[in-house]
Amino acid sequence: MPPEQRRASIIDATHTLLVERGITFTTREVAEAAGIAEGTVFRHFSSKDDLIRAVIDDAFDPAPLCREIDATDPSLDLARAVHHALSLMQRRFHSITGVMTALHPAHRPPPPPGPGHPGPGDPHHGVRAWHAAVIESLTGILNRYSDRLRVPVGQACTLLVASVLVDTGLAPVAVHRFSATELTDILLNGIAVAPTGTDPHPMAHSTSLHVRPQESPCS
Repeated sequence: MPPEQRRASIIDATHTLLVERGITFTTREVAEAAGIAEGTVFRHFSSKDDLIRAVIDDAFDPAPLCREIDATDPSLDLARAVHHALSLMQRRFHSITGVMTALHPAHRPPPPPGPGHPGPGDPHHGVRAWHAAVIESLTGILNRYSDRLRVPVGQACTLLVASVLVDTGLAPVAVHRFSATELTDILLNGIAVAPTGTDPHPMAHSTSLHVRPQESPCS
């Protein structure tokens, strides 16, 4: 197996153990989960802390999510495209939340400055970079439907990301956890009751998500 592929398999195995067990896992367990000798782990990572930092970097890497968003089928209508993007973001955010929840009890110090670990000048650099990359990919998708939107494309992209972040962040205490289908319906059709004679839940029994045309209250 090529070194980069081996490294990725070790990170994946560690990710699973970290979410399931917290930081109590051992490098021997990582090796067993990855199907390798423990010494191989240390040929790729200098320590357990180094391995954990690699899992964090991998979880926050926007590239895989952006590639999936960029590959959205251009033949989809607006509602289907939004639903697809929300589904992808939800899945990725759940992965990030799992890692950060597992690490929280340890109150680990921030990683040292260096490649991929900016210094204290901007502690939010990684989050800003992640957000900018995802917004750029979403913009590429929603630009196709700019004539269907009631708000500028940039604002629409921000709302999509914000809705998933809020839903994911409040998951442990929220009374209701929204599905991508529900978020799509609420974002595109609002929270008001549908006008008489229209279908209030078009997604429940249709293969084509409905977007009810509305005049902006700000216009």
